[in-house]
Amino acid sequence: MRRPAVHATLVILSFFFLAVAGFAGQAQDSGGATLVVAGFDRKIVNEHRQLFDSSCIPMTIELVLKLTGREPVGYFGLQQAWQDKTNGSFADFDGKTLSGLTFHRRFTDPRNKDFPLKRLFGVIDKELNAGRYVIVSLQSGANQWHMHVIYGKDANGDFVAITKSGSKATGAQTVVVKHVKDILTKMNGTDILTYELHRPPKRKP
Repeated sequence: MRRPAVHATLVILSFFFLAVAGFAGQAQDSGGATLVVAGFDRKIVNEHRQLFDSSCIPMTIELVLKLTGREPVGYFGLQQAWQDKTNGSFADFDGKTLSGLTFHRRFTDPRNKDFPLKRLFGVIDKELNAGRYVIVSLQSGANQWHMHVIYGKDANGDFVAITKSGSKATGAQTVVVKHVKDILTKMNGTDILTYELHRPPKRKP
């Protein structure tokens, strides 16, 4: 007579574990994130750097490749090819496969009151729950943008991102950005880069 209740409990627990499968607990030096993508390693972030004043797009992609074990910590091939290119965007990497990850640019909607913020937050949540980082463009000043990697969430469910300081002179500095949802709301949205995994990593960083 009690089997249905037991079965229902098991189903609920299964959904719960699936929902958190992509997350680890609070990692060491997590920057205030209480849930982080499994495998996140602050040491890898700290060793990474931005090589050129305008290379933040390939810099964040390199960081994701390193955090997912696709490239070693000494890899800077994308930035070396990009250099100080100033007319680039996420579109340069849309549909490209790099070291087993295929990247996709999403949410190119105009940044205004009609931007689908709720859908954007839902996609970011889905990617994090699946154990994947999200590259996001955040406003860093008047008509200036800097790229970040969303790697976890805080106790209130808001996103936490990390990046390297956006200039050649200070590019070794690690910067953690909290309250990303609030920032995106004030920005009226932004575009992001997500990715698919096509093979396991060849090497560990």
